[in-house]
Amino acid sequence: MVIKLNKLENTHKEDFYISDSTECVYQPHQKERKLFTFIKGPKDQDFYNLLISKGFRRSQNIFYNQVCEGCNKCIPIRIKVSGFKETKNQKRIYNKGKIFHRNITEKVTYEQFYLFKEYLDYKHPDSEMNDMIFADYYSMIKNSGIDTKIIEYRLDNALISSCITDFLDDALSMVYSFYSPYSTKYSLGKFMILDHIEFSKNYKKELIYLGYWISGCKEMEYKKDFISSEILINGEWINYEKENKK
Repeated sequence: MVIKLNKLENTHKEDFYISDSTECVYQPHQKERKLFTFIKGPKDQDFYNLLISKGFRRSQNIFYNQVCEGCNKCIPIRIKVSGFKETKNQKRIYNKGKIFHRNITEKVTYEQFYLFKEYLDYKHPDSEMNDMIFADYYSMIKNSGIDTKIIEYRLDNALISSCITDFLDDALSMVYSFYSPYSTKYSLGKFMILDHIEFSKNYKKELIYLGYWISGCKEMEYKKDFISSEILINGEWINYEKENKK
């Protein structure tokens, strides 16, 4: 039997599953459900490239997409590198962040993990991710079956922020970024996106996947502020600005 998932044809129905309903962390009084499947190993790199273009995200060795009943507010969003032009504010943020030293590594460390936990406690104190131990964090990076790297940013050798990033054929996927709550003046969430756009050119990557965007959600509004942002609507990637001028 063939089932269609956002214009993706799947001939292996048994490989996809639907999660139970749980409380949505972004929309009060809303239940969320996920359509998901598993990464089986490095041979699934092509599968990842396909699924992420259809709106899926990765968490550890799981690909998932939101399929919530009565709600479609989680909209996949990405940046097209070739069409990007920074605003004056983004230029200020990037220039301010030039004091940081970027290190692209595959090494998973307790230093990263402690910063990760500090960020969660500051930003998402009620998240289930707070229960993660180092082995879970390690698995999030090393057991993905994908070419995953940690992008570290240091100031005077102190780790200030990091991003877990998947390197795909023509794209970078920012799986999870985190930073020190004592360095918020640097707008590190935005800075890391801007820096990914910058170094993606060295790797010949055309797209930066940012995950989901929810209109009106304060924590996610910054994702649409990049001029070349594209959102996935009815299976097609559409420029955000053009879509919202209609």
